[in-house]
Amino acid sequence: MQHFKTILLMAALLLCLRVSGQGKLVSVLREQSLTLEQQIDSVVLEFGLDVQKKDLAYAFQLLKLIKREVHCVALTYRTVDPKGREVIASGLVSYPERGRWRGTVEMSPYNREKHLCGSSRLYTTEVLASVLGYVTLIPDNIGYGATDSLSIAYQMSENSALVSAHLREAATEYFREHMNRDLPRKTYLFGYSLGAPNALALAYHYADNPESDVRLKAVCLGSGAYDPALAFELILEHGEVSYLFYPGLVRSLNSWRDTGLDPSQLFCGKVLEDYETISQGLTSPLDLAREYGTDIHTYLHPSFFNGRENPDILRLKEALKSLSIPPETLHPLPASVEVLLRHSAEDNIVPVACTDTLYRHLKAPWHQVTYHRSKKGTHYETAVRSFIDLALLLL
Repeated sequence: MQHFKTILLMAALLLCLRVSGQGKLVSVLREQSLTLEQQIDSVVLEFGLDVQKKDLAYAFQLLKLIKREVHCVALTYRTVDPKGREVIASGLVSYPERGRWRGTVEMSPYNREKHLCGSSRLYTTEVLASVLGYVTLIPDNIGYGATDSLSIAYQMSENSALVSAHLREAATEYFREHMNRDLPRKTYLFGYSLGAPNALALAYHYADNPESDVRLKAVCLGSGAYDPALAFELILEHGEVSYLFYPGLVRSLNSWRDTGLDPSQLFCGKVLEDYETISQGLTSPLDLAREYGTDIHTYLHPSFFNGRENPDILRLKEALKSLSIPPETLHPLPASVEVLLRHSAEDNIVPVACTDTLYRHLKAPWHQVTYHRSKKGTHYETAVRSFIDLALLLL
């Protein structure tokens, strides 16, 4: 009898620990199954303005041979914001409904409008990895989904790595509790554009935290601004960019880094007038550039160009330097981890020099690094090629 009481007491204690927040998983929001055709349509919706459906046919003709339905589950879980405060965030977990799970793919999502995150739509382009037999984890990131009342944490790569790692913990709990299965340890990381530096930061996070029990195989990165300060300097030199991203980034820095940047000292014209609206992430920076123009002289403060940089510009540039990934203090990734980079010299959104610099940083005898530096291709055409790179890694 005493033994039975002890068991009950231990069970109650475990329940209390779970309720008090020791576990990461909070709730299952909703779930659905997807066909491959639905997933391909989602890719066209994402990239249709620059990539025609016929151009995707080659990329997906092999996938069409794989008759595999994918199940998507939107979760909420405990993580932290860039200031280290606990928040309840959301993310999407997808997995093949039938067959063996071949591994885990952790996706760092590229930039999108607040309402287009994975948990809100119950699908997103990145779940395509599950067609190949992998469990796929896609965090919404801070500012989206369950945290959409907060400012988007743009370029906060170290925080994004934590948010991703905590989703992995929540997914592990979900599979054990709901399916009595373990999340595969063998893991691939993928990030494109805004997601690329986040995925790289996640690779360093796992390398520095072996207790996470992740067997990291490869990191596939496309068109990332790993050095935001360099990207900004090159955009200033070029004078034009087809992506109006900086109002949102300034809002993010003010919210999460307390930089106190004054928009009136950084922007001008209609962009300054509409700053409060367009900096919230409700509209794609691509659509904003179509509306407000691609010539940065029309919306950046004249002090950027007249050689008399004001204090806010200097603070902005210092803040951008602090967002670089990897920082110089990080040690190399394990030699067993393959790194695959892709960028196009014609990229008119993120300068190719960002990946050139990263490649020089990573290239060493103890790194397996492959860099596909194409001469032609837009930022969005490179996105499709990056997904193909990942598919070839996973096959």
